[in-house]
Amino acid sequence: MSETIRLTPRLRAAADWVPQNAVLCDVGTDHAHLPAALVLEGRISRAIASDIRPGPLERARRTVQAFGLEGQIETRLCPGLENIAPGEADTVTICGMGGEMIMGILAAAPWTREGVRLILQPQRSQPELRRWLREHGYRIVSERVVAEGPRWYTLLLAEGGADSLPVEEIQDLAGHPAVWVREGSRPEYLKALREKQQRLLAALGKSAQAEEQRIRNMEREILLLGQWEDRLRRGEWPEWQR
Repeated sequence: MSETIRLTPRLRAAADWVPQNAVLCDVGTDHAHLPAALVLEGRISRAIASDIRPGPLERARRTVQAFGLEGQIETRLCPGLENIAPGEADTVTICGMGGEMIMGILAAAPWTREGVRLILQPQRSQPELRRWLREHGYRIVSERVVAEGPRWYTLLLAEGGADSLPVEEIQDLAGHPAVWVREGSRPEYLKALREKQQRLLAALGKSAQAEEQRIRNMEREILLLGQWEDRLRRGEWPEWQR
């Protein structure tokens, strides 16, 4: 058997943010590919792989057993971080869940605001998650976007602490430019996000119940996304960095 695990692009992006020698808790681990890959690569030596459902956790156990990692990866059946004690992990990954579920997991584990690195990949509700983090004692340190086929995925690196960044228009929708990772894919992502907002605006305009303020807000979002996209294509990164 191969002694490596090939991660999908979004999981590889999450893995790249895990520090050397971290103690990882991978929430919603499913097959445990992320912690297993990191152990096999020598990035970490210990991890907890948790999942709320017995089926996925059994798949995780099979991965652990297949690669002989029983002494390094512990599997736990629990919702979110419920059975993870403060201090058991210094890095937490929550990938492939909705933003609302991620909010619930963190709200039930306030210890994650104390010296814990959070690597989050929300499948949806990114604006709501960004706003919730800011309002509940977390700050976003960095953001990445990754394409897998036709889909785009957003990854947030967060930690406890007050957000000192100046408020930027539509930062909840697209993130704050100051924390974007410098990557060539960002303009394409902004284009895709702008086109999505244009489709939503077109559908909204057909509704007799559409609110004028909401329409104006979306028009402003589309304008700003286009401006950011143009600036990045011209290479105007430096002034946005902290």
